[in-house]
Amino acid sequence: MYYVDEKGKVLDIQTPLTEALNAVIEDYFDMLSKMTAEQRLNYFKYEQFVEPLRYTQDIDNTTYVVRTHFNQNADKTILKKIEKIVEKDSI
Repeated sequence: MYYVDEKGKVLDIQTPLTEALNAVIEDYFDMLSKMTAEQRLNYFKYEQFVEPLRYTQDIDNTTYVVRTHFNQNADKTILKKIEKIVEKDSI
């Protein structure tokens, strides 16, 4: 996975975890692409997440858990937070 920051700097953030997450995302979009528009609307209408989103992946004897929590009053978007994390890790 590549990320381009606001200054145009290209950062390679490919890790086993990002590869696994990309695979999950691709599978999800493949599933959605096979649905009709009506099926997708019904899917989103009835398959909304009741619990907070959580993804677990075991890599090299380490279990990674990614959880999402959204604050409706937040002053930063998730994209800005990810950008800050990536910039911090690249230093």
